[in-house]
Amino acid sequence: MASRPERGTTEPRYGTLKADAGFSLSFGVETVMASRRKGEIAGAQNERDFPHIIELASPSAGIRSKTSEFAAFHRQQGVPIRRGRGRQEEDQFYIRFCFPIADHADAFRDRFGGELLSKAAGPSIRRTKRVFTPRIVADHIMMQEDFERLHEFLLETDNLPEISSDLRKVIEEEWPELLYKLPPKE
Repeated sequence: MASRPERGTTEPRYGTLKADAGFSLSFGVETVMASRRKGEIAGAQNERDFPHIIELASPSAGIRSKTSEFAAFHRQQGVPIRRGRGRQEEDQFYIRFCFPIADHADAFRDRFGGELLSKAAGPSIRRTKRVFTPRIVADHIMMQEDFERLHEFLLETDNLPEISSDLRKVIEEEWPELLYKLPPKE
C-alpha cells in the first residue's frame, strides 16, 4: 500500500486539493496557485465597493494578536469585516480595512490608528489606458507604443522648433491641449 505524503509537504498528488501555505491545486507534477477561494471577495473589489479605507501598519506581534479586537469593533458597528489589498514596504506590512460609511472608518482610525486613504463618495476613479488605432504617419506605421512615446515626449518638451505636417495632424487630433507646444503653422 502506497504511503500518503505528510501533511504540509509540497509533494504533489494527482488531482487532489491540498492546503500548504495557501490554497493550491495539484495536477501531476505541476502545482497551480489559485488567486482566491470560491466565494472570497478580492481586496480590490472591497476597495471599490467600500470607499472609506484605513491603512494600518501590521502590529509587531502580527495581525493575529489583534484579530479579536478588529472583529469586536466590526460587530459593535454592525458592519462586516472587509479587508482591502495589503502591501509590503521594506520590513513593514500594511493592512487595509474598508468601510461603506466615513463615520465607521473614522471610528476605526480613532481606536486603532492608521491612515485614511480615501474619502470618495462613490466608486474609485480608474485610469484606463488609452488605446490608439494604428495609423500611417510619414511612411511609418504608428503603433500603441509610438503614440505613448510621442505623448510622453510632448509632455516633457517645452517648445518644438519644427514638426512635420503629418505629425502635427496627429497631435491636433489626439492631444489638442498640447498644441501650444508646437511651432506656428507656415
